[in-house]
Amino acid sequence: MKKLKKSLKVMALFLSGLILLQSCSTYKTPVSLQQAVQEEKAVKIVTVDDDAYKYKYIVYEDGKFYGVKDNPGEDVKFPITVEEVEEVLMKKGLPWWAWALIGVAVIGIAIIIVAAGAGGGSYSPW
Repeated sequence: MKKLKKSLKVMALFLSGLILLQSCSTYKTPVSLQQAVQEEKAVKIVTVDDDAYKYKYIVYEDGKFYGVKDNPGEDVKFPITVEEVEEVLMKKGLPWWAWALIGVAVIGIAIIIVAAGAGGGSYSPW
């Protein structure tokens, strides 16, 4: 029973470390407004007044840039004044398949740790 508790503690520390070290999607990549329109990804716009605005994506219509926010049931466009934009940061994160692979690896490691603790001895998958 003591080995099981120790294994569970190790597994809990491991999972806690993964959670703390993982970063959710972050706005890291500086781009131009034209690149943001082409990518159609979430962006964060920082103005010269140090205000930050997050948009679902940016569109270019009628010679103007618009930031699109998701409103329940519809997308709402907000005009962007190009002169006030200091920095455009694109959201960068892992693709869905990478998160699935990480999840499978964590579950596999957890099973190995629990099996080693429950077996009473060292565990070798070979």
